[in-house]
Amino acid sequence: MYKRLSMVCLMAVAISFLMFTPAFAAEFSGEITSLSPDKASYPNPGETITITCQGIFTDAKGHGKTLSGSQVVYEITDGSTVISSHTATLGNLEEGDSFTNTWVTSNTNFPSEGSYTITARWYDSTNHNPGHLMDTASTTFTSIPSPWLLVFIAGLAMTIAAFARKKRWWLSYYLVGSVSVVAFIMSFFVLTGYDNYVMSLEAQSMAYVASLLGMPSQYLSPNAFLFPDPTGWSIFGIGLECSAIIEISVFVALLLFYPSYNWKTKLKYATIGTVATFAANIIRILSIVFIVAVFGKTSVYLAHAIIGKLIFFALIVILYWYLLTKPTMNTVRKNIKSGKF
Repeated sequence: MYKRLSMVCLMAVAISFLMFTPAFAAEFSGEITSLSPDKASYPNPGETITITCQGIFTDAKGHGKTLSGSQVVYEITDGSTVISSHTATLGNLEEGDSFTNTWVTSNTNFPSEGSYTITARWYDSTNHNPGHLMDTASTTFTSIPSPWLLVFIAGLAMTIAAFARKKRWWLSYYLVGSVSVVAFIMSFFVLTGYDNYVMSLEAQSMAYVASLLGMPSQYLSPNAFLFPDPTGWSIFGIGLECSAIIEISVFVALLLFYPSYNWKTKLKYATIGTVATFAANIIRILSIVFIVAVFGKTSVYLAHAIIGKLIFFALIVILYWYLLTKPTMNTVRKNIKSGKF
């Protein structure tokens, strides 16, 4: 009888072990929701790159509710060659918690021109180091060539513009001359590093304005800010293409070659246009932030690529109408009435 009872108990223990061991033996699980390099496309060695990784801890698999000491391992590769790497240890995460981790590095380890891949691997750090691989994500970026190419283009365009002026080809002079000024302005900002100052100023302005409007935001040096979303926190980084430097350069260039204004008026309207374009870009970024804050990270593409651009485009059209198009129409109307046409 005792022998039979012992066998029953042993079988019960074995069955319990088989039922519950998989749950405890299973590894943690989580998901990397986004991986983005900010300001990666730089022409000069030593420029900073901000790589942002976001993820969510989904299931502890019977290990309790807390994930401690998990690690995100970053690698920048050129083909099969690892040219830069970094390991970040995360804090305690409960089931359902999300994280945002930022790696600020520079492009001193790789050439200023070419295509590169950034990979992030999230390990749970259990049993061994770095641990079980929970998830991985990769993205690519292209480092742009030297801005001295822009200087060459600017010089060539200016030469063509001078020739067009001599030949009295006024439309060609206006268009090619404007292109040369845009190239010179862009080269100036990149070569002097003032592009970094503008991007930093916009990030600080965004964090300040968003906080004033009731959204707790924090500026992250050198060119990003942190804001809440439905699953945790998001980071918005401002790169050269998002900084309004290009749009301001285009406006100033068109205004400088505008034939109907004297230099005093051009300087006045250039100042107004620069401030207005900067403000319009802040409104554009603010619209993106509020959409992501309400609808989550899945709305980033809709907010950034469609809604934000439409808002910015509408504001720029209004600016051009009042400072360039409307005055031109008034001038043409006066010339027609005076019989000059």
